Amino acid sequence: MKEICATLMLMCSPFIQDFTFEYDEKKEFVYGIAECTIYINEYWEGPERLPVLLSVAQAALESNWGESRFAKEAKNYYGIRQTDLGEPHILSKNGIALRKYDSRCMSVEDYISLLNTSHHYKLYRQTRLDQYVVDQVNIDELIDTLTVYAEDPEYKNKLKTLYKSINKKYFGQNQFKP
Repeated sequence: MKEICATLMLMCSPFIQDFTFEYDEKKEFVYGIAECTIYINEYWEGPERLPVLLSVAQAALESNWGESRFAKEAKNYYGIRQTDLGEPHILSKNGIALRKYDSRCMSVEDYISLLNTSHHYKLYRQTRLDQYVVDQVNIDELIDTLTVYAEDPEYKNKLKTLYKSINKKYFGQNQFKP
């Protein structure tokens, strides 16, 4: 029930519907995704909040830093599929429907909601809860639970390398906290 309430609150929020960030370079993309994630995390309980670095890294990996056709034409930064073809979507070259969003932050919100509600990410949620209880975020452990997110067998290794690079380049040596 709380997932529905959070989603409805975000969908009705003028910030989510109207907020946009422009990016011509990776730094602007990183900070735009981070800002959306921080804002949307406020609507979720502490243990349900997504580590900002994980959100940014996955968006960067899935959308090629916001440069993919899906990012540009559909504001879909996470490769989230659309199963209801009556809803806005864009087709990949191999016929897979991907969700189309009205704003960039709506893509981030949908990603956070997916991780918080889909049965595929139950282990992710349990791992995140365990980390929350001891106040220790370990993004490597969280990534290890996301093997079903992509078909690429090297996905989690690519994501780990990318989040570490983003953390060092854009957020300094200290691990960015959610």
